[in-house]
Amino acid sequence: MLLAACSTTRHASLPAMIAVTSAPIADRCASFFPKGRWQLAHEINFQLANGANGNAVGVLIIDGNALSCALMTIEGLTLFTARSQSDGTLQVLRALPPFDRQGFAAGLIADVRAVFLSPPGVVSVGRLADGRVQCRYANGQEVTDVLPKMDGCFRLSTYAPMGSSGETPVQTRTVDARMCNQHGSTLMAHELNLTGQGAAGYTLNMRLLSAESLPAINP
Repeated sequence: MLLAACSTTRHASLPAMIAVTSAPIADRCASFFPKGRWQLAHEINFQLANGANGNAVGVLIIDGNALSCALMTIEGLTLFTARSQSDGTLQVLRALPPFDRQGFAAGLIADVRAVFLSPPGVVSVGRLADGRVQCRYANGQEVTDVLPKMDGCFRLSTYAPMGSSGETPVQTRTVDARMCNQHGSTLMAHELNLTGQGAAGYTLNMRLLSAESLPAINP
């Protein structure tokens, strides 16, 4: 959870995909990401590669492409709060040890954006070697694959050049979403399992506690 750096671990490479035309699949991929303003609360269990683990409550406010997030203990002590503007500008408002470690805030916000905001870049639809159809968002050298699953939820994988791989994108995180239910126009996951790869691999298990659509703010 604290680090997402390079390592000697072998990472999965970007899978080959044959382009197809499917507006319904593109629309379905888009439906997994909330639109407008939302407040979400999750129970979070995290596990680090060194065996350390813990629990927290995460509160997230989404406002278009901007967001605010907080991590709290089960008892209500605020451990970390930050804001990320639409342009990616990050402001850390509170960070108690060990959440004040260098790189933690940027890594956490990157994970939150990957899970809850529609991926940036140009989207295409394609068929994988096993016949499954998915969406691919290409943003420069960074790629996000969103694969709708038969159970109505999705699997997300992000890829980026790493270390000695040069310009070949390799997998940097996976998100397995389960129990997606309709909230307005969004298919929101009740359970999320995020696995980050790097020198200190980590797993976040998130269970949705509440999801509230917030009214738009008039300028």
